[in-house]
Amino acid sequence: MNGAIPWLVGLALGAVAGWTAARLLAARRREAPPQGVAGPLHDPPELIAAPKLRAADAAAGIPPDTKLEGIARLLADRASERVGPPCAVVLRDTVGGPIVVVAVSTGFDTRLIGEHVDPDSPAGRAVTEGVPVVAPADETVVRADARDRRRPIRGGVAVPIRSTAYVEGAVLALGAPPPPAGETVRQLEALVRRFAPVLLPAHAVAIAERRAATDDLTTLFNRRALKDAMAAGDPWHSALVLLDLDNFKHVNDTLGHPAGDVALRHVAQLLKGSLRVGDIAARVGGEEFAVWLPGTDLALALEIAERLRALVAEREFRHQGSGHRLTISCGVSACPQPVGHPDNLMSAADTALYRAKREGRNRVVASAGKSG
Repeated sequence: MNGAIPWLVGLALGAVAGWTAARLLAARRREAPPQGVAGPLHDPPELIAAPKLRAADAAAGIPPDTKLEGIARLLADRASERVGPPCAVVLRDTVGGPIVVVAVSTGFDTRLIGEHVDPDSPAGRAVTEGVPVVAPADETVVRADARDRRRPIRGGVAVPIRSTAYVEGAVLALGAPPPPAGETVRQLEALVRRFAPVLLPAHAVAIAERRAATDDLTTLFNRRALKDAMAAGDPWHSALVLLDLDNFKHVNDTLGHPAGDVALRHVAQLLKGSLRVGDIAARVGGEEFAVWLPGTDLALALEIAERLRALVAEREFRHQGSGHRLTISCGVSACPQPVGHPDNLMSAADTALYRAKREGRNRVVASAGKSG
């Protein structure tokens, strides 16, 4: 028995020494990141925030009141600086909703902003599937309108931007990145982690603002947003077109209210696709729409209204497999001629619209007795 005591003491001391060594080794591993890794989130060294900074502050240099577009553009610029190719940010407002390019890095083609991204493209898959996607050099990373004749952007990397609820968008490296692609993914993921605490709240605010300014059925501006746009521009040198669907009650009575909704959305899409950059279309009543034309005189406004009238008359709307024709009546006003004050533009256009209805519908009438 006495001979066993030294053996037991040695065993106990060995166990204590082993436990202490394991603790020291674990502490060292916690203090020093693995080789080639800059920090606990695998971020580049310059992206690691000081201990007292919030995660949002790590997206340095963003003023507190910066809008979504500014934050997204800064993310695209930081991404391009880090990985080499030009970069872009795409977002969607809801699951299943359109994926839209909201920003591109400085120097890249800004015409891409506002384009809808094909969900089946690599950029779209990063959003819908929620995983990074690497596009080979022969695959187009962003596919937009098939009529777009610009040279397609082939190759690239798309990394999801995720909120707690769902994937809200992605940051894209456009064009084949320097190898290895996994490093590009890592760099973009690090940037997304740092920008998400700033970008996602700004996205939520932008969604709320759009909904407050948007007509739910047609997705055009509503009356309040139209008034804000008119006040923000130069109403002293602009024109307003009010247009109303002719015999709309007959559409609802004979085809049903769902068909009426289809008709309203049909006209809204025709307006969206026909207006110039800077022009604004809004739904201001049940079947009444308005088109705000900044920097436009009466003569040009009449030409635009006539084109819209002819377009609506030419294009049928489809409901339950059948085509149905619509016509519209338009009233046009402009400031400073013939309307002397911008506050009277709406009432002058409304009076002209009433005349168009009274004189037979499917026509354009200008304020001050001029018609087209």
